[in-house]
Amino acid sequence: MKISELLNSFRQSVNYASFPKRNLRVDVEILLCRILDCRRVDLYLEREKEVSVDAAEKFYNFLEKRTQGVPVQYLIKETEFFGMKFFIEEGVFIPRPETEVLVERLLDVLSRSSFGKPVDILELCTGSGNIAVSLTKNCPDCKIVATDINQKALSLAEKNARWHKLSDRIDFLKGDLFEALGKGEYSSKKFNVIVANPPYIARHKLKELPREVSYEPQAALEAGSDGLEFYRKIIPQALYYLKAGGLLFLETSGNNRKQIADIFKKSRAFVPVLFFADLNNIYRFVIAKRQ
Repeated sequence: MKISELLNSFRQSVNYASFPKRNLRVDVEILLCRILDCRRVDLYLEREKEVSVDAAEKFYNFLEKRTQGVPVQYLIKETEFFGMKFFIEEGVFIPRPETEVLVERLLDVLSRSSFGKPVDILELCTGSGNIAVSLTKNCPDCKIVATDINQKALSLAEKNARWHKLSDRIDFLKGDLFEALGKGEYSSKKFNVIVANPPYIARHKLKELPREVSYEPQAALEAGSDGLEFYRKIIPQALYYLKAGGLLFLETSGNNRKQIADIFKKSRAFVPVLFFADLNNIYRFVIAKRQ
């Protein structure tokens, strides 16, 4: 079978008719590149090249899972974030491209800050470690502590830090939000910056999400009856872990600005509180300064 035949074979898939067409062609190219160990452009430059039976069978197995809804990142066990490669596995939240805006804005703020060296950063809900690793890679003065309650996620985050040769600048701790700091060296530490992309989907909204999302861990998505559970925990507690003048960066769903602003107002510890938009002009990010 030729590469060109495999490229078009997804149209005959049993699940093709009910599967969203947007990006499926790209996913097919990504899967085939992984199997053939080639670039996407090579699929077209060498489209008449014959493919082995084993490679074709592996491709069809991938294709079947993809059209059932399994995210392509779980199939190839990696993803890209902020121009960097990250390992990813089932059971760990897949980084979203929207979050790159949060990292970019934070790096910009740090480049103009007077925090001194090192810049101590605490990341909550680190997942695969994409935010912590991206910040550390692009900010030589950053020293990061990253926490997560999911041990599988932490192990993967550590693997990603090792891959990018940043293990000596990121400490990964297991626990629920600030509880991960425990009674050790970080129990009384204060940070220049706290950053988090916590779960923010209301429980009743989960069933409305795309089919692919159902394969991701629910604990990384669901945040109580109104999607605000983690903000009610993080914002008041951040006061005790931020230095005066320290910054809190959060990602949100983008449709609850008033409610989150009210949580900040009740804390009486952060001024100003500013929301900023992603590339789709959705105001999903917030930055607040501790008084």
